Amino acid sequence: MKKKNILFILSGSIACFKACGLISQLAKEGCSVKAVCTQNALQFIGLATLEGLTGKPVYYDMFAGREAGTEHISLTKWADITLVCPASGNIINKMAAGIGDDCATTLFLSHDFKKPFVIAPAMNQNIYTNPATQAALAKLKSWGVDVLPTAEGRLACGDAGPGRMLEPAAIRAALEKYL
Repeated sequence: MKKKNILFILSGSIACFKACGLISQLAKEGCSVKAVCTQNALQFIGLATLEGLTGKPVYYDMFAGREAGTEHISLTKWADITLVCPASGNIINKMAAGIGDDCATTLFLSHDFKKPFVIAPAMNQNIYTNPATQAALAKLKSWGVDVLPTAEGRLACGDAGPGRMLEPAAIRAALEKYL
């Protein structure tokens, strides 16, 4: 496998802990992974964990880095693949509406769609089946985003239904065509 550069965006979901396993696996396979977090994701997973798994700084503030204000451009140029995992209902709806109000959503706006952009949704079944979220997912698919399915089962809130993020092994298998 040719070493790939993977831009790994985490949004606010309890499923961030699963995403860490996938980041670790991709790094062990020789991929170069850079993590980007929304502020909500940082409520579920710490910077030290992501820095330890990737061996690189984590991007979460557009104006705090070495390239303050332009990292959304350099990161999209660097990436061979962009993966939003977990992709919350919030980030999915923001991307579909063209809202770029943080590092993660601005990366979507600056993405070069000649390269793969993949999302792994994770949310409560009511958020997942909400007409706004379903319309946003359809819009993203029409733009060329590879939207992975969700699993059904017990959710973090105790409910059961669709919206559960796929297990890391299933997401890794879905990325195979790009790796």
